[in-house]
Amino acid sequence: MKRLTILSTILLTLAIVATGCGGQETKSSSESVSGETMKITFADYGSSAMPTADAYNFSADYIRENSNGRIDIDVVSDAVLGNETEMIQQLMDGTMQMAIVGSSVFSKYTDKLEAFQLPLLITDYEKEKIAFSSPEGKALLDATEDIGLKVIGYAENGIRHFANNTRPINVPDDLNGLILRIAPSTMLQKSMELLGANPTPLNYGEVYTALQNKVIDGEEINITSLYAMKHYETIKYVSEIGLYPFPCLVVVNLDFWNSLSPEDQALMIEGFDKGSEKLLNEYLPAFEEKSKTACEEAGLEFNVIEDKKAFADKVKPIYDDYKLRDPEIKAFIEMLEGLQ
Repeated sequence: MKRLTILSTILLTLAIVATGCGGQETKSSSESVSGETMKITFADYGSSAMPTADAYNFSADYIRENSNGRIDIDVVSDAVLGNETEMIQQLMDGTMQMAIVGSSVFSKYTDKLEAFQLPLLITDYEKEKIAFSSPEGKALLDATEDIGLKVIGYAENGIRHFANNTRPINVPDDLNGLILRIAPSTMLQKSMELLGANPTPLNYGEVYTALQNKVIDGEEINITSLYAMKHYETIKYVSEIGLYPFPCLVVVNLDFWNSLSPEDQALMIEGFDKGSEKLLNEYLPAFEEKSKTACEEAGLEFNVIEDKKAFADKVKPIYDDYKLRDPEIKAFIEMLEGLQ
């Protein structure tokens, strides 16, 4: 009996020691995981010469510093990891965690994001800030969750204008018959057709060669891209109208996003918000001024389209169509129309 008591005591002691060691080991493992660096590759289809790249790097630095180096975002620009169409597929497949893609690319999956580029609805950066921060705008961005993606920020490459090699544009009739490159988007295609142009969807990286070989007469483009992508070498006329913005969205795979802690999610959203502010208040205005000066020095002729209403009247059927498609689109359009 005495032997059994001694044996029981020894077994109980061993159990307590094992439990204590196990608890310490779990704690150590937890501390190790929380302290590991989370490396995230951030794919950018655009040029590293654009101010947007500066904004993304600003955001990455902000997130890195405020996470004490635990979240490390590596920005890879210049379409090294693929074009927009390829990147959005990789995001949906989960083979890519984070990328920046133009909002128009989503037209294949949802028409809600096309509302951000309705012609002559958002004509300046102040309205764009309102559009993206408004409840109406956020409701549209949430549509990406239906395809397994999450929008956590945005940037802007510059308000779009007309550029071509044939003639200055002053009235809608000046667009008649011009073959203009547009970003791939059903809405943009219909808009340009209503304005009288012959729209041709092309991926961003193909435009310079198409202009050079006279496959197209021109494009709808921002002045920053005319300079950064050297399109000024193949263009003669730029007609400023403020047609629409060209927002690009910071998109993450939804499963990856949901795997993050609420604190990390909040920090990443804050970081990209800070980058957007820096871009729209500093980087973009300065780069637009530099770009226009360089284009003028290269011989491009600029003119300002005074009668924007004539163009807006032509595309009114697009507004009517989109208002009927979805109550959230209708609310978004009417909110912005109320600012004008």
